[in-house]
Amino acid sequence: MTISLVEVAGANFRTDEKSDKLNDEFMKRLGMRKRYLPARLAISRSLAVSAPVDLMGEETDPGKAIKGDTLFGTGTGLSVWLGLIAERSADPEMDLKKLIALVGAHWRRGLVQLDKEWEQAGQDLSKFVERIVEVADLRTGQGKPISLGGVEAAATYSNGRIEVQIGEIGEDTSTKEKIVWTMNGLGSSPHSAIMGGVGSGKTRTAVSMLRSIRGQGPVPLLAFDFKGDLGTDAKGGGYHIDELFDARVLEPPRMPIPLDVLSITSNSEIDVAEAASRFRESFSRLKGSRLGDRQRTALHEAASRAISEERPCELRHIRDTLVAYYEDHEMKEDGAISTIQEICRFPLFQPTYSPADFFKQSWIVKLPPNVAEDSRTIVVNLVLDALDQYLNSLVDADTSPDGARGLRILCVVDEAHQILGSKLPSLANLIRMSRSKGGAVMLISQSPDDFSGEDDEFLSEMGLVAAFSTNAPPKNATRILGKGANLGALQTGQCLVKRRGDQAAKRVKAW
Repeated sequence: MTISLVEVAGANFRTDEKSDKLNDEFMKRLGMRKRYLPARLAISRSLAVSAPVDLMGEETDPGKAIKGDTLFGTGTGLSVWLGLIAERSADPEMDLKKLIALVGAHWRRGLVQLDKEWEQAGQDLSKFVERIVEVADLRTGQGKPISLGGVEAAATYSNGRIEVQIGEIGEDTSTKEKIVWTMNGLGSSPHSAIMGGVGSGKTRTAVSMLRSIRGQGPVPLLAFDFKGDLGTDAKGGGYHIDELFDARVLEPPRMPIPLDVLSITSNSEIDVAEAASRFRESFSRLKGSRLGDRQRTALHEAASRAISEERPCELRHIRDTLVAYYEDHEMKEDGAISTIQEICRFPLFQPTYSPADFFKQSWIVKLPPNVAEDSRTIVVNLVLDALDQYLNSLVDADTSPDGARGLRILCVVDEAHQILGSKLPSLANLIRMSRSKGGAVMLISQSPDDFSGEDDEFLSEMGLVAAFSTNAPPKNATRILGKGANLGALQTGQCLVKRRGDQAAKRVKAW
């Protein structure tokens, strides 16, 4: 075989026109935004078939071309693809022309096979992915699928623009104009912050907005409820968000969160080290951890060992490994040991679902004050970190012709002052980075003061800020809502609203 990688990287590869249209259709089905992604999947599927592939005739109408370095990547990745195709061909005289013909044929055959399996799966994405995983034999020891090529397919749950009225009334107090927030429009941000004192109606307004969002698309919900009134409570009260989103209510530690929260996509040294670093940063936010340089090193080493050796890895595995590390290095027990012992006293997590399976469902996690503070903090930190990592593993969410970005999940934190100000890396990443992946964050808190521990860039990423009456110092209200913002002058049911792009905040009658 006399083909150089440079030749392959610069060559144009294409399938036939009919198959090219099917390739575009699979982009929509699998939530992919790049043409080469379904093409790679199709070629891989065809290579899994032992029978020789039928080459396309010269009379076949060609589809659109993809450059070799886009279709196969470069370096090692390109070499592997070339080796697999040549091996399946078993042609010692392979040249670039033959390779281009083979790729087009595999591309076409793979798409046909994938289309059959899509129909056999009842056009159900999860069943389709399970089928592809079975064919590729890509299951872990626990029988859970891992991501295909490092990029998972995930559905988007909205089509077109989501227009959200601010509260039940949503009127400008001066003009009586309806105030609507385009949550996912072109150039907008899907994130929001709603704040107000006790009894101001902030949660009531947030719930009204959640109802509006849910009515425009079956978006899954992940909610952290520090008060316990978002879902239906034992007395039949609450806002019944569990019913609206068909959400399961969890109350750790009595009901562990069924998420493989320490899941990694591969056991590579880099992935393990990054996962260990993320855990250490989450753990370091606990009040009792007291991590000095030696403790940080010890925790990272223990987390790395546990994550690489245990599948699935649980908090107790890190605890046991950390205790052993202290003993091996003759370190005295300290705050790090006592804190990890405390959070492992009760089972906070149970690795039942992979992140992909967990985050496509709706959950309300109740964390009332009677739950130990460190337990509440580690739950929020690790679940948000898992969500951040999961969303970042996905291709960008679909966009509609008008530029509206599809939504994959809505994350709500009620009484967010419980975690604001601690500079959680995962929360900041979700605010800054998840828009393109279909993530949306809603923070419900008591006052602009709660955001004082976060940097200005954090708040600038919000698409909507709404503030009810509070006793916050004017400088904090001004920092968030602009010059002249006076929250003390608001009447019952009124809030100041500033949408991304607004020159000034508007006074709105929300309820």
